[in-house]
Parts: sequence; C-alpha cells; structure tokens
Amino acid sequence: MDARVAVESGFEGVTAFAAWDHGRLDEALRSVSAAVRAGHFADAAVRYEEFEVGLLRHFSLEEELLFPVFEARSGMNGPTAVMRDEHRHVMTALDIMRRGLLRTDAAAYGTGLRFLESVLLDHNSKEEHILYPALDSLLRPSERALLVARLQQESVR
Repeated sequence: MDARVAVESGFEGVTAFAAWDHGRLDEALRSVSAAVRAGHFADAAVRYEEFEVGLLRHFSLEEELLFPVFEARSGMNGPTAVMRDEHRHVMTALDIMRRGLLRTDAAAYGTGLRFLESVLLDHNSKEEHILYPALDSLLRPSERALLVARLQQESVR
C-alpha cells in the first residue's frame, strides 16, 4: 500500500502504525534483494536508497518521538537503550549492504543482509509485541491520537 494512502486511512494506535511501517520496509527490502538476485544492481541501488531512507526515517521517529514518550511515561529507559543500540547495529549492516551494491557484489550485499536480519527480526518483534503496545496503553486516547497523527505526518515527508 502506498504510504500516503495508508497514512490518510489512519491508524488506531502506535502499534498499528509502526507495524504497518515495518511491513512497508520489509517489502522494500525484499524488492532490493530480488533485484540483487536477478543481477540488476542499478535497480537494486535505487530501491535500496528508498529502503534506507525509509528505515532511517523510522528510526528517527522512534528515537525522537516514541522512545522519549515511553521513557517519560514508564520511567524506564533500559528497553529503549537496547533498541537504540540495535539501531546502531542495523546501521552497520546497512553500510555493508550499500558497499556491496556499489561494488555490484552480491555476496557482500548478502553478508550485510544476513547481519541486518539477525538484528532486525528480533528487534521488530520486541517493538511490535512489547514496546508499542506498552506505549499505547500508557497514553490516554487523545494523546495516542495526537502521537499517531504526528507519526503519520512525519512518515510521508
């Protein structure tokens, strides 16, 4: 689903929005990997750029909006500190993948992809099953609606 269409349809809470964004990013990454497997590195590089920009925007929304609200409301910063660290590991994987694409080296791209997946699968699961639902429950409905509206607004920039 196109980002603008999805955002215009609205989301009930942080969990719904962020899970949708994870799915959108997962699909973008599958598209990059398919182009690499087909040997279409120029196409893969274009698709990769879109994926990376989207993932970095997602991380920025988490680190600048979601994590601070969670920390303030829950009084905990341990879970978000771990997630910030995982974001840094993902950035390392992205660098490996990007360098592989620039060198048209499918094996190097694959090394980065495996590293990315080794971090991101568990990371996204923790967010979707623990952090986001906790955040939704810590906010009053009006606060949740305002936060989701801000996420939606920022996601289409």
